[in-house]
Amino acid sequence: MIIRNFKRLYIAIGFFVLVMIVNFPFPHVKPFAEGTLWIMNIPTRTSSGIHILGIFSVILLFIGIYLLATSLEKYRVRLVILALVLYSLLPLGIIDVYQKTFASGVNAVDYEQESSKCEFNMVDDKTMLGSCELTFTNHSNHDLNFDVTFYDKYSDLEPDTMIRLMNEGSPYDVSMRGNETKTVHFNTEIDISKLNGFSNGIAYQVHIQIKKGDKIRYL
Repeated sequence: MIIRNFKRLYIAIGFFVLVMIVNFPFPHVKPFAEGTLWIMNIPTRTSSGIHILGIFSVILLFIGIYLLATSLEKYRVRLVILALVLYSLLPLGIIDVYQKTFASGVNAVDYEQESSKCEFNMVDDKTMLGSCELTFTNHSNHDLNFDVTFYDKYSDLEPDTMIRLMNEGSPYDVSMRGNETKTVHFNTEIDISKLNGFSNGIAYQVHIQIKKGDKIRYL
């Protein structure tokens, strides 16, 4: 018999589900975009200090792992590893199915952050040219337009980071047809006459905010 204690198994599953819901990466790429230290995709520290809910989630997750392991008679290591894999992948699968079936508006937009980048080139000592390349997929059947702005989750206390400076030309409008994948390019001249310490550079995996009406997503 594989299961030793069904009660512990059910409680363990409940803890896994609860932690997954609290930290579900939708509609934002992370539920707490300001996180600076993560454990098992759970934010435990932010720019403001310790993240209490994140710490509590980590504790619940480890309790769930313990209860799962002690509820099993056989294959403990393999089943615990399988549970952790499902915990990591299941939210992404749920989001993918939702976006391709029921989602509408900006909720149906998938942003390919891994392939995104922004380049910054000095024109002179007072001007910098910012150029960004971002790829989106509209999973809905309807045409959609939305606004894009930029943020830097690792520099919340520094408003003049390179990425944030792209907002001088924002908001950037994106128009997409239904079920379209599109790479867009944004270009803007940035006044750095009152700023110091900037030079040519490239930023990858850029964080953005997309907005349509009152609906906002941080990606």
